[in-house]
Amino acid sequence: MIVQKKYNPIKLKLSKLFAGSDADNSKRKVKACSIEKAVTVGVSFVVTNPNELEEIKKILKQITSLGIKTYALGYVPEKKPNDFYLSEKSCNFFCDKELDWLLRPKNTAASEFQNSPFDILIDLGSYSYYPMQHLLNNSKATFKVGWYTDNGPFDLMMNIDPKKGLDFYFTQVLHYLSILK
Repeated sequence: MIVQKKYNPIKLKLSKLFAGSDADNSKRKVKACSIEKAVTVGVSFVVTNPNELEEIKKILKQITSLGIKTYALGYVPEKKPNDFYLSEKSCNFFCDKELDWLLRPKNTAASEFQNSPFDILIDLGSYSYYPMQHLLNNSKATFKVGWYTDNGPFDLMMNIDPKKGLDFYFTQVLHYLSILK
């Protein structure tokens, strides 16, 4: 599920030059939170086909079954997404046509997600996509969990081979979030 989309190289360079420095996490207070104590969880992801969306929905259902308020935001790396994304009510989405010239999301759902002080933010492999990097770097979540990356914004990183799949990754995330005190 970890893939990189090709963006316009000029826009990407300009975005890194101008928007790269707007991540002000110096004010963010990191606070480790176990899954049992979490009240709100944000889940970020990228979907490119209906099968991936079904996998995400199972994960969201699993979190919700724990009695946790869940807010999910997905990025569809296409100009015109298929209708099956729009019909999904448990998630919010944004697509390429909703990016500004610096490749930052410019829709209400993305802005609300970025500014929400979630107890835990769980990234399901979307950080390799530039628009999601901006969103996750600037997120106000108090504890961020994601796949291992050299310069990621995550407080807890999972060094798991992507070939093992999203289900295995999420099982590990839940395991480690359950042993936090």
